[in-house]
Amino acid sequence: MKLFALLLLFSMPLAKSEELHFAYGDHNSPPYIIVDRNKEATGGLLLDLAKFISKELGLKYTMVHTPRIRLEELLKKGDVDIYCNSNKSWVSNPDEFYWSEGIFDDANLLYTLTKEHSRIESTEEIVSKIGTIKGFSYHPEIEKLIDRVGRHDLKSHEKLLRFLQLGRVEIIVSSERVLKYYFKSLNTPFYSVSRFRDEFSYACIISKKAKVNINLLLASLKKFKSKEN
Repeated sequence: MKLFALLLLFSMPLAKSEELHFAYGDHNSPPYIIVDRNKEATGGLLLDLAKFISKELGLKYTMVHTPRIRLEELLKKGDVDIYCNSNKSWVSNPDEFYWSEGIFDDANLLYTLTKEHSRIESTEEIVSKIGTIKGFSYHPEIEKLIDRVGRHDLKSHEKLLRFLQLGRVEIIVSSERVLKYYFKSLNTPFYSVSRFRDEFSYACIISKKAKVNINLLLASLKKFKSKEN
């Protein structure tokens, strides 16, 4: 009987599910996610991560288009298992979830397309409204700047960068990875403004209802991190 129990134990799958549901949304931009006209994920870092983790754990994966305002709710319910573009400081009750180490390193900077504004050395020299993402909270130094000069709120990075290109705003605050990806494809020069640089890491927020061995999942995420860098 004991031998049978041991054989049964070692024959059990390490994961408790056959599929992992990875969240992404309209608030994500290339290079993190690339979508088609139907908003289906076709490429990007988040899709690369989903493929890597599912292969490591021997699971299938599904990319789930998830509105940002419902992300925490769906993670709590277990409707989605994991979202890898988050940070504990951005979540209201981070202890309600599992967390990975930082996966993607990035930074928010102030940017312009004009050499004139690139000569600005301090945020205190900025006098015009800056372009921002609607509903997004920034580093205290940027929030202080916004309180002083105001903000132009756009719904996505793509709309924000287009707004800058059209000259509707002179300076924006944006993700370094996103901006480099966007303007590299357009072969357009851009410049940073002031010495401000807010560095951070995107971690994975994981549902406590995820039917997967969490330790194995975290180990696989750590392996992806070392591969990504």
